[in-house]
Amino acid sequence: MPDLVRIRHSGAAAPIRIALHLFDLAAYEVLYRFSPVRNHLFFNGGYLPLAADMVACPAVAGEEPNAMMYHLLLRSMVADLDPRPAALVDVGCGQGGGLLYAHCLYPVAELAGTDRNGTVTRLARRNLAGVPGCRFVKGGGKDEIAFADASFDFVLSVGAPTYFGLTRFVAEAARVCRPGGIIAFSGGYRQGEHAVIEAELRSAAQDRGLRFIRYANITPHTFAALEADIPRRIEKLKRVPWPFRAYGWKWADMPGSAEYEEYVTGKRADFAAVLCKP
Repeated sequence: MPDLVRIRHSGAAAPIRIALHLFDLAAYEVLYRFSPVRNHLFFNGGYLPLAADMVACPAVAGEEPNAMMYHLLLRSMVADLDPRPAALVDVGCGQGGGLLYAHCLYPVAELAGTDRNGTVTRLARRNLAGVPGCRFVKGGGKDEIAFADASFDFVLSVGAPTYFGLTRFVAEAARVCRPGGIIAFSGGYRQGEHAVIEAELRSAAQDRGLRFIRYANITPHTFAALEADIPRRIEKLKRVPWPFRAYGWKWADMPGSAEYEEYVTGKRADFAAVLCKP
């Protein structure tokens, strides 16, 4: 599991859990404010191989494997649904790279993003300054999507559902999604089981009156992207401030970390899923 999820379910004493939680939040801010990460459009894991129908988007040039994760959710997994969103939100939008790619696919859609990290929402606002009407909101700490009910007809998220908790994310996504809208998202669990993840998503969708469209095990594709990106990550992590460098190495699933070994040993479970609101 990601660190925030591990901390939340840890058997450690409450003061230790609180201290670890605060360090995780601080590290998240530091990595975006003072490290080379701030110079990129994405911090999500990537997906390989690239799709043959991936749209050429000059705004994300050089970061195509990361953009491919968004192509998967915005185009490949929803092609049969023929999406034509008027309003689209990226939950956990990071620096805004996913929304830049979404703009290439759906240029008339109104775009919005939210993230619990205030630094990245400011970076995203800067990176999408050329996209008219794009808005960003810093998320709160209550596992809520920071927008009103029925605001969007496409709810997108890469990675954030894992931190919300799947059942909570589905509930919030259903709340902000308009009738007839699409909810497409991805996540990952260390030492996770796909059957358990899919069953939780199916149950959560049923409880919220959503149609469960599909679920995919994408772990081989995310690991392929990680392996291809290791040289670049090493160079970037060398410039992360101490004491966050070791944390960044672990967070980036680098060789030698327990997280990397869980990919190698088959304990990692990365997934993508699509739901619809009738």
